[in-house]
Amino acid sequence: MKTRIIVVILGLFLLAGCSLYRESLVEMSREDVKNADAVREAALNFNSTWNINSGFIRGALGERIAEFPAQFISAIDELDKIANKEDQLTDYDLGYSLGLRVRTLEALVQDALKQFAPNVLEYLPFPLKF
Repeated sequence: MKTRIIVVILGLFLLAGCSLYRESLVEMSREDVKNADAVREAALNFNSTWNINSGFIRGALGERIAEFPAQFISAIDELDKIANKEDQLTDYDLGYSLGLRVRTLEALVQDALKQFAPNVLEYLPFPLKF
């Protein structure tokens, strides 16, 4: 009799645990959807200003752009293509464009540190690894 009561109680705890797991999982997925919506909005906003930013970067750097790492130059070229895409941007395009912006910022930070604080680089984990 005691064993049955213990089994029933354990069963109830397991069922309650499963319920909490499902609720938590669904709540996590809702937050992920909210995050994706925010990322889409941010990516579209950044994309809408990319052409002016690209022009500014290319105008300010001029021929010195060739002194930057190849990953910086290729990221700018890719961002130009995405910003001038004629058809609808996909979620992949939007996410990829944000990743490219991170890549350009990493290269700019590295270059600025090399130029203005070269000793700092030995303490920083460049290239950044995620």
